[in-house]
Amino acid sequence: MLVSQWAHDTFGQRVPLIRQGVAEALSVALENARDAQKVAQTDHLHPFGFTLMSRKFEALAEAFEDMGDVQVVKPGGSQHELVVVDGKLLFPFRYAKDRSLSVMSARIGDGRPSALVQALFNRFGPEPRMRQLALHDVAPHVAPVAEALADLPEDTSLVLIAYACNAHAGLLDAWWGEAELLDRTGSLRWHHCEEIPLAKEASAAYSSTLSITFDQGDMPTPALNTRTGAERLTTPVSEAAPADGAASTRAEAASGE
Repeated sequence: MLVSQWAHDTFGQRVPLIRQGVAEALSVALENARDAQKVAQTDHLHPFGFTLMSRKFEALAEAFEDMGDVQVVKPGGSQHELVVVDGKLLFPFRYAKDRSLSVMSARIGDGRPSALVQALFNRFGPEPRMRQLALHDVAPHVAPVAEALADLPEDTSLVLIAYACNAHAGLLDAWWGEAELLDRTGSLRWHHCEEIPLAKEASAAYSSTLSITFDQGDMPTPALNTRTGAERLTTPVSEAAPADGAASTRAEAASGE
């Protein structure tokens, strides 16, 4: 897979290595969640959801623990540790349970983004192309969380990792990029978004020669997909999104799928 200019500007020559690590971490987290669901021997999907909610952060930390410039931080009030690779804070979230929703219509949060998510966007998100929500407009408890992130350098940038999955099919696809938080429902405006090869494709991408492109070009299609990444990206943003397709760590825990 070719390396975009955004990816090269963000992670330098290590793009294939970091992209492979992200893909493998997501795959590990999903398999752990599916194993938990199987062991639980219940039709309720809580074991899958709770395991995935924690393991997606832990697996990322494990994937990059041997890198010298990796920082793992645990903000006050958060149950999860966040991974910062070379000044880039990696934040994974599930945007859909199936392939019916375009990643361009993804939302982050279950109806309302958490205080942590709001603080991350306010402090480390890209310069907004629209009016950014003031802290008091979003939630009164964001400021204390933002203070808990004060130890991170001001030039830290937020890299979103959006993925679709469910307990039956596992990991369907994954994307990364930068976006701004638009409103209280968790709607995003992507500044850049590109597909991540799934773990079984990442090894081939990593072994290939680094090649830089200056635009996104055609996106590769993961083997599991019946629709190409390009087709999903061209889905109109105004298309009505299924209520159960929005990303949410709380929804993962509650419904699991």
